[in-house]
Amino acid sequence: MSRPLRCAVAAAFSIAFAIPAFADDQAVQLGTVTTTATRTPLIADQQVAPVIVIGPEQIQLAQGQDVGAVLRQYAGLDIAQNGGPGQPESLFLRGTNSFHTLVMIDGVRIDPANGFGSALQNIRLADVERIEIVKGPRASLYGSDAIGGVINIITRKAGQGLAYDAHLGGGRYASYDAGGGVSYGAGDSSLGLSADDYHTSGFPAVAGTPYDSGNRDRSWKLNGRSKLGGAELSLDHWQSKGDTQYTSFDPNDFTPPFALIPFDEDFQDAVTDAGVSGQPLEAWRSALHLSHMLDEIDQRQTDLFNLPPAPDFVHTQRNAVDWQNDLSVSDAQLLTLGLYTEAEHTATESFGTPYDEAHRVNALYAEDDLDLSSQRLVLAGRETHDQAFGNHFTWNVDYGYDLSASSKLTAGAGTGFRAPTAAERFGFAGNPDLQPETSRNLELGWRQKFDADQEFDASLFQNKLDDLILFVPTGIFTGALENVGQARVRGVELSHSLTLESWSWRTDVIFQDPRNLDTGATLLRRAKRTLTTSLAWNNEATSAGL
Repeated sequence: MSRPLRCAVAAAFSIAFAIPAFADDQAVQLGTVTTTATRTPLIADQQVAPVIVIGPEQIQLAQGQDVGAVLRQYAGLDIAQNGGPGQPESLFLRGTNSFHTLVMIDGVRIDPANGFGSALQNIRLADVERIEIVKGPRASLYGSDAIGGVINIITRKAGQGLAYDAHLGGGRYASYDAGGGVSYGAGDSSLGLSADDYHTSGFPAVAGTPYDSGNRDRSWKLNGRSKLGGAELSLDHWQSKGDTQYTSFDPNDFTPPFALIPFDEDFQDAVTDAGVSGQPLEAWRSALHLSHMLDEIDQRQTDLFNLPPAPDFVHTQRNAVDWQNDLSVSDAQLLTLGLYTEAEHTATESFGTPYDEAHRVNALYAEDDLDLSSQRLVLAGRETHDQAFGNHFTWNVDYGYDLSASSKLTAGAGTGFRAPTAAERFGFAGNPDLQPETSRNLELGWRQKFDADQEFDASLFQNKLDDLILFVPTGIFTGALENVGQARVRGVELSHSLTLESWSWRTDVIFQDPRNLDTGATLLRRAKRTLTTSLAWNNEATSAGL
């Protein structure tokens, strides 16, 4: 960490532990709020960026499954999974690539540097309170990877009083899911603990083979809140650990028709975040977060291409410091200034290609949120210094205009980038000279509330992507990754929601053209048209959905 950053972090600690206590009458009940699009709480109806908030009701109806089971129920969120349960789930948000969406748990980025993408398949819904999705680039607030959008998975927190729950389910292929949690809160302090155990023997995921693709996933979650003097303290920890079976080609047999054999691997994912926040001055709120992320996959079978022969593995660890300051300039203006630094370490040995790399990123970000009665303007910018790729400035502009109390027009523009991973630079077919992929996004939207129970949303969007990283073959089994691609995604999204007493009905549809501008072909594994609809019934004791 550089000297200025060390001084800033030390100052943050000294300020945070010297702040005065908040007055209880300053608390405001906001109802459904989002924090991901602007880094500050905002009522969902006031958002000018394209946002989806998946709440407890939708999550409850998919209980016992992973996060991908909920995301695929929304148009524009295409989930692809190769193999059986527990295999990697690739997310294509609005036609962008699977590595173009930044995924976070409680605001901590979990995208690894090993080329496998975020482990959505290992996040059980029993641990999740809500999911916030921001469409379009948000590199101005979160840095690399946020080209297609940002998904922030917010885990369950303890409330007031004593609460406990348990769940048990089972199904075909010797599948079961069991778990529970307990929490207690009193005054300014709370503590919660939950755990989940999922197991399935699986089924043959490759036609013509007898090999089952089983999966075991054991996860647990700890969260705590308290006050020390005037400082608000928080601790969140989530962890998932288990093993997965799958079927693939025998790497030691290159004789056609290329034999298929069973494999299995161990995995572990974890996120820890410790935060301290407070209000040094009446118009200044400061929050400091220290986080640690872990993503590990260990193959059980020996790879003969490794020297000496040994099982493959891919490990990523990331430590980060995020210091955010919100300054209330006036009743109509909120200015956010922040400092972010991360240190990442990746170690891998796969297919005879080992590497062990350390990587550092420092950034300054700013956001100006102007609420001008019937208009809202949000300006955001970020200067990112990447140890390997130099400086990158990214920005967002979002504007909303209230035509009436029930009708809003929105417009937005922004840029994004994705720095190449360690796997792309130093792994098999890697290229150390790769440069970041970049994007430019435009958006127009209209939001119409017919009454308190019915809403219609429409948006037009275009995302232009440059310097895409593609594999360029030089022979039958040789080649390298290069910055050679250009792509463009254009589309229209329509969404309608209706609530009638205990009933709720939501329908989403997207028409998009995800196109490779170099070849004119449609981008692989992207849907051009998607329609999803969901009907649910809820009361205080029972819920059902289709």
